[in-house]
Amino acid sequence: MSGKVVRIGCGASSWGDDTGEPRELLSRTHLDYLVMDYLAEVTMSIMRRQMDRDPESGYASDVVTVMRDILPMIAQSGTKVVTNAGGLNPVACGKAIIALVNELGLQDKIRVAVVEGDDVFAQLPKLAREVSFKNMDDDRPFSEIASRVVSANAYLGARPIRAALDMGADIVLTGRCVDVALVLGPLMYEFDWADDDWDRLASGVVAGHLLECGPQSTGGNSHSWKTVPGLEHVGYPIVEVTGDGAVVLTKAPGTGGMVTRATATEQLLHEIFDPRAFLSPDVNVDWTSIILKDLGQDRVSVTGMRGAPPPDTLRVSMTYRDGYKTVLMWPYAWPDAMAKANMAIKKIEHTIARLGLRLDATRADIFGAGAIHGARAALLGERHDEALEVFVRFAARSQHRQDIGRLAAQQAPMHKGPPGLAGHISGGRGQVTPIYTHWATLIPGDRLSPKISELR
Repeated sequence: MSGKVVRIGCGASSWGDDTGEPRELLSRTHLDYLVMDYLAEVTMSIMRRQMDRDPESGYASDVVTVMRDILPMIAQSGTKVVTNAGGLNPVACGKAIIALVNELGLQDKIRVAVVEGDDVFAQLPKLAREVSFKNMDDDRPFSEIASRVVSANAYLGARPIRAALDMGADIVLTGRCVDVALVLGPLMYEFDWADDDWDRLASGVVAGHLLECGPQSTGGNSHSWKTVPGLEHVGYPIVEVTGDGAVVLTKAPGTGGMVTRATATEQLLHEIFDPRAFLSPDVNVDWTSIILKDLGQDRVSVTGMRGAPPPDTLRVSMTYRDGYKTVLMWPYAWPDAMAKANMAIKKIEHTIARLGLRLDATRADIFGAGAIHGARAALLGERHDEALEVFVRFAARSQHRQDIGRLAAQQAPMHKGPPGLAGHISGGRGQVTPIYTHWATLIPGDRLSPKISELR
């Protein structure tokens, strides 16, 4: 590499990630940017449930704990933070961070900007007259769920993040954006990449993809896990990027894990469907153009990225109310563990029929007996005649809360047979929880109007 190098590190790859990792990373090495990715489709559903209870929630609350740890560090080092922790409520998240900034007396050193505009829920009645919003996975019509939708967020790209950095923000909080935008936005800002410089934008997307899952690219989820040193605490990844789009994947010194061509490849293949068309709001990337080269000492060169104009549509993540569920679990021990487990399933199914419970779907699994691998279990080699212990899991869903509640009450009565039940996994009564289901669809990009505001 030659010329200016921008170092971007990953501090979080999901909501619920270790809140100590950002401080750990910043204490070991200097970063120009720390990015933290908290969102997935299921995360948006969880946030929606939270907002039903508390309208001021709906964001990744872990970020508040993280910021309390690292605000003094970034105020001194100049490291900027970019995160989608705002979730469904980026303004509330921003206010929580501003309160911390003020509490720590850093208001003259740290500026916080919030990116809005991904939330299209209020516009749905109008937009639905122009946009089909059919389901991307199975083409179901939007009319099936329109009355039950409780959130709708489009996946914004990197340009609003770049605009927030142009305003002088030290911390950029977004709602729903594509994961890779957290990295591409800073690179567009730092190197003044044009909106149609497709190859360089493609480099930024690939760099973002290498970071977005945290230590998956540094050996944490490697199929060669037995050879990974320090697997008990794998270091989070860092990318070093130059203005021409060359990328080096590495990690902080003294951390566990490893960075090799193999670990980089494993992450690059994660969630890739069409390798010649990785679509994002900013650029369409040809994944087959990527060239990886081991540099040694936990460094891998990533070059050759090729890009093309992006699609004119944006993905929209909707959440809709979809009834209620309960999950019951019972462990059974040797002898005849499998026979007991099968009898337990037969018994609960009989109870459902006897009580006339209205259930939309059920599922029964026996873990410890090949349930995880399913039909592929027979291909895995040696099989033992009998498991020493197994776990039965029985799950059900219904539009009728009362019926799910009656089923949940069957957790404890299972002690009355078959014999050998070794206690409860989830308490004496199953929990009844509302279901919020994800609906993936598309919207024309010109229907969105991102907004960037600075909070004080």
